[in-house]
Amino acid sequence: MEQKLVAGRYAVVGELGRGGMGVVWRAQDQVIGRQVALKEVPIPPGIGGREREIFLERVLREARTAGRLNDPAVVTVFDVTAEHGSAYIVMELVEAPTLADLLARGPLPDARVREIARQVIGALRTAHAAGIVHRDVKPSNIMVLPGDRVKLADFGIARAMDDPALTTTGMMGSPGYMAPELFSGASPGPASDLWALGATLFHAVEGQAPFTRTTTAATLHAIMFDKPRPVRAQGALASVVLGLLNHDPDARLTAGGVLSLLGPASGGGDPETTDVLSAITDETHVVAGPTAVVAEPRRPTRPAVAQADKWDQQPEWDEPAWDEPRKKSKRTLMFAGAAGVVVAGLAAVFLLVPGKDEKGTAAPQQVANEQPATTTTRDAEGAQGTAAPGPVSAGAPSVSVSVSVSVVQPSGGAAAAPSSGAPDSAAPSEPGQSSSAAPTSTKPARVPVALIRYNHPSGWHYSGTGAPPAGFSRESALGSLVKDAEPGTRKLFACQVSNSEDRFTSTDQTGGCEGQKTLGFLGYIFTKQVPGTIALQRCNQGGSHFDSRDPNCEGKTTEFTMGYLLK
Repeated sequence: MEQKLVAGRYAVVGELGRGGMGVVWRAQDQVIGRQVALKEVPIPPGIGGREREIFLERVLREARTAGRLNDPAVVTVFDVTAEHGSAYIVMELVEAPTLADLLARGPLPDARVREIARQVIGALRTAHAAGIVHRDVKPSNIMVLPGDRVKLADFGIARAMDDPALTTTGMMGSPGYMAPELFSGASPGPASDLWALGATLFHAVEGQAPFTRTTTAATLHAIMFDKPRPVRAQGALASVVLGLLNHDPDARLTAGGVLSLLGPASGGGDPETTDVLSAITDETHVVAGPTAVVAEPRRPTRPAVAQADKWDQQPEWDEPAWDEPRKKSKRTLMFAGAAGVVVAGLAAVFLLVPGKDEKGTAAPQQVANEQPATTTTRDAEGAQGTAAPGPVSAGAPSVSVSVSVSVVQPSGGAAAAPSSGAPDSAAPSEPGQSSSAAPTSTKPARVPVALIRYNHPSGWHYSGTGAPPAGFSRESALGSLVKDAEPGTRKLFACQVSNSEDRFTSTDQTGGCEGQKTLGFLGYIFTKQVPGTIALQRCNQGGSHFDSRDPNCEGKTTEFTMGYLLK
């Protein structure tokens, strides 16, 4: 039988495992001469043409994004490719038992669980700082190597496969570890990853999952209403578990809060190295999902917060990027919405099934006459926003913005002055600035920059502050950015997915556009809702992006809140 060769260099040796999101092969990299894990993600049956291309683009894009991570507790992605009707993700080969394998023998000691928690939270913190959500943290996705060094597996694929046309519910994940807000329609974010980690740690120390029941409906009810009671977990670990399992995502313990409670690691080997493993006596599993590489976020230099109720703040650019338009509803209302998921199909609620993608309206962004700007991301974690803009019509949002500025000038260029009707809400004072400034001191005038959404007859969208690309027509004004930095703002960039017409906006403060092509700098967007602002959502339909003021993304998928625009 002829040996299968992928990308002209990866020779398939044998099958390592398979699941709902693909098959994992052991392969030999014939160029470097090492063994790798090769994950094959086949195209679901029943889709073709443009839908097929969108699916492959989405899988490869998410794998590349996960491949930017660089953390000792994340499995490295070496390469991605598409051929033979499938997407292939080439990963570091890690052979080790999973945490689920270890828990099959019984609960773990408190100290061992705390050590595992430190490493997993570090991996999640790195991912969240890069704008990546895992979406499926659970014991079977945590590989435990000798010395209790861990590797978190399956980054990227859960996001790539999470499409309403590919799943019965449009949600991916393991029911017993999914956060309650996900069942009411919220998009996955750092807070939902942290809930899943809390459920995983509870399972590890108590010996049983906190919410898993005999039926999906019972599991869902337990997630929405039950409060787990740790028995074996004591002290800091108990506080961590309960803090992570807070039903309110805004009050949930953050990654920094977890590390503050757990304290420093007890010691051990060098966490930055991965040893070559000898034969493992436990049942072994090979990582079945991509993981990581973006320049590693700088570790905080300030001392850890001592009080358990002073949670650490999220890295600045990651903060509003994960804001969800949260409604102040009771968990009863959340459960009512979630019940519809159960009625739709309990037996198949989390199974992968073939389907069709809707033809999407992408919302790429671009800016004219701009040079990419780069800054250094600050490693300070921020709380998530809670404001939700009011609904808009199903069509493009209509906003009346009276400004004369239509394009951001390059560095050193002159910018047009705002019209008399430009928003005049004052910017927050700088820390330490006296409110009784000398009469001769005046605050520079705010210069708003209109952000316009355009569309193309082929369905693509683009948001920018300058002239649109050829073939695009003005659709509506979304609101206004500000030309100059103010306290409580951050940069917004126009980006384009490599080898695609999909354009999007990004608050990646490195200017790297989340690993894609940077088109230019647009202006500054507010990170919190203040009077006179409205939320801007990043939306997705079939793998293509667009921006919207509608919290429901005009009936499409809401990825997250980018920030807040002047009305």
